Amino acid sequence: MATYTEGTGFNKGTAAIPNNGLNKLSMIEVTLNWATIAADRAAAGQTAIGANDILEVMPIPAKTYVMQVGLDVTTAEGGTCTVDVGDATDPDGFLDGVNANTAASYATALTLAEASPNTVVGYSNGKYYAAADTIDIKTVNAADAAVMRLWALVADCS
Repeated sequence: MATYTEGTGFNKGTAAIPNNGLNKLSMIEVTLNWATIAADRAAAGQTAIGANDILEVMPIPAKTYVMQVGLDVTTAEGGTCTVDVGDATDPDGFLDGVNANTAASYATALTLAEASPNTVVGYSNGKYYAAADTIDIKTVNAADAAVMRLWALVADCS
């Protein structure tokens, strides 16, 4: 399993949250066209992203609360393709087992595990980043044709 930090084939953006004055809530998004990513990586002589690889997709600056994360699969893979969305601490903390072979939308939702007491599952209630990090996509199965949009609702807490 490899982790890829560069943005070959997609616009990774910057680690700055676009906020204006008192408005410190934003939605940030990155579109991933896996065919373009594969072609651009091959043209650059870079290793193809395969099964169980991690792609750092969305920079998150320090002192940011990520309230919700979603993934819109706009073009299905055309074969078995599952992805997870998380970060370096928990690769599937936001979304686990997203079927990228179906054009559909997925988003985090509050999930509780039955226990004594009940516990929140993954980052379903959001996550505060004291230090800069990234939201990552882990390809459980290799992706080479799907198109998806990763989005996050974030609050600048600086």
